[in-house]
Amino acid sequence: MDGYFRRHIQLNEIGEAGQQKLLDSRILVIGAGGLGCPLLLNLASCGVGSITVIDFDTIEYHNLHRQALYAPGDVGKPKAECAVHFLTERYPHSRFSSVHAMFDAQMAVSMVSEADLLVDCTDNLQVRYLLDDAARIYQKPWVHASVSKFNLQWALFRPHVGYSYRNVFPVPPNPMFMGQCNTEGIMGAVPALAGTLQANLVLNALLGLDEVDGKIFHMDTRTGQTLCIKYEAMPVAKPQNEVELLNFDYQGFCQNFDV
Repeated sequence: MDGYFRRHIQLNEIGEAGQQKLLDSRILVIGAGGLGCPLLLNLASCGVGSITVIDFDTIEYHNLHRQALYAPGDVGKPKAECAVHFLTERYPHSRFSSVHAMFDAQMAVSMVSEADLLVDCTDNLQVRYLLDDAARIYQKPWVHASVSKFNLQWALFRPHVGYSYRNVFPVPPNPMFMGQCNTEGIMGAVPALAGTLQANLVLNALLGLDEVDGKIFHMDTRTGQTLCIKYEAMPVAKPQNEVELLNFDYQGFCQNFDV
């Protein structure tokens, strides 16, 4: 292990053993946009050894102000592929792979069991519930974040021990009351901050330093006020195995929202 990670290794809470944990870790990241870009930069620069990036979308010019992995010349290209190209050139300690596709149940069955931790960097409710269920079935932690205008929230979930996204949102929220960047705008620094906070949760979880079970954090970036909302661990009924996961109607479920 060379001097690249010297400042990490100097921390008693990390040391050489902790840095080796990061280098041996395998992370599955869904989404390479406003959240995914800062998350990926932080994970790669801190030495996470294997990162798979999944994103179905292509790069658009009006999103570049919050997607720092891309340049104007990348417009129209697949996000996942461009992100991996950028990272591979700069972070030789890590291995990267890209998947240009929408994350679905079949992909979850084939990929989630191989990862140590999952990260949701999308604004897609179906993906959140799918990740929560897959994480429970395959006993993996996952990290969530979302943003709206000047506000953000982030959390680490461990559904296999009862700390589930479904505990907090047993019924999907009404999409009419969910912020959308394409209609209401977004301050570019807000998803950058949210993605960095996600990366911090990922690194702490991999190193065993986190103490955030049963907590969701909210921040108003205009005031700096941060709130911690606590919830109780509870079992979730379904889906409980691969067959039920593959047959669960996530699109129909997410349309049955809480009014």
